[in-house]
Amino acid sequence: MSNLDYLLAEHAVLRDLVDVLLARGETAQAASLSRSLSQTQQVVDEHEVFFMCALDMLCIATTDGRFHKVNHAFERTLGYTTQELLAQPFFDLVHPDDVEQTKQEVEKLSAGIDTLTFDNRYRHKDGSYRWINWTTPAVQPGARYLYAVARDVTAQRQREQETLYLASHDALTGLVNRWRFNEVLQASLAWIKRDPARDFAVLLLDLDHFKPVNDVHGHRAGDTVLKAVAARLNAIRRESDVLCRLGGDEFALLAHGIDDAGAEDLARRMRDQIVLPVDIGGIEVRVDVSIGVAHVPVWVDDGGAILGQADSAMYRAKRLKGQPLAAAAPAAAAVTA
Repeated sequence: MSNLDYLLAEHAVLRDLVDVLLARGETAQAASLSRSLSQTQQVVDEHEVFFMCALDMLCIATTDGRFHKVNHAFERTLGYTTQELLAQPFFDLVHPDDVEQTKQEVEKLSAGIDTLTFDNRYRHKDGSYRWINWTTPAVQPGARYLYAVARDVTAQRQREQETLYLASHDALTGLVNRWRFNEVLQASLAWIKRDPARDFAVLLLDLDHFKPVNDVHGHRAGDTVLKAVAARLNAIRRESDVLCRLGGDEFALLAHGIDDAGAEDLARRMRDQIVLPVDIGGIEVRVDVSIGVAHVPVWVDDGGAILGQADSAMYRAKRLKGQPLAAAAPAAAAVTA
């Protein structure tokens, strides 16, 4: 039993005793008990004021998934009235992707394990979701009530997501950056070891004739070209492909489930888009691209080696652009115009 429940029970007993004594005419004892009753009522009122006016979200809930009591912070955070919150199982408000984990957390509380920090998403009345962080002591033996403190951490979560996005994406083009691409590449190499059917290819692209655009028209024009190229490549890639700006005028694409012929066809379609003119404020400029393809065999486990193969093939394409070229090494091919 919580302190508040105990005080409420004590208050009810004192009130009953006062009524009995007054009925018997024992006024002195009744007066003494009445003072105790008033003091208990004051404490109960103070607890109630603290509960309802706290800035943190405070609630009493049952282990079978219903709110028993919530404070005003719940209403402010989720947009529902108290009556609306009490009228439905709180699991109905939890994001579908978080329900199972939330149920497991309640089971742990029932088993005597405290929740020190737990995040899940609750639906706001407007249909959006809020990230809520919970701290909840475990249920006492024989009890069925949970006494939880919660906070809205949506803004913090959004900042964390923005920070992660900035750390893993190129600021100019919005494509993933070299760091994130290397992570995906290593993960793909780990997958192919477990399942050889998960083969993939890496295409390395380096723009040709890009430096004159910068030199003649300025870096702003160069940025416009890079963003245009990124948008065109992004429109071609499949949903499962990972497109990256490695830096400067160099791009890379990791394509899953594609054979050599498919990779080279993809490279040619990419070049067909890149060579189209780009408007830079009323002036059309053109760039070209050299592309090297490395198809990943099962035995390779080094992402750097894969990029090295693609890089070698790409430089062969630069040197021999316009000439038919067979791969000089297994799993690597240069794609030329």
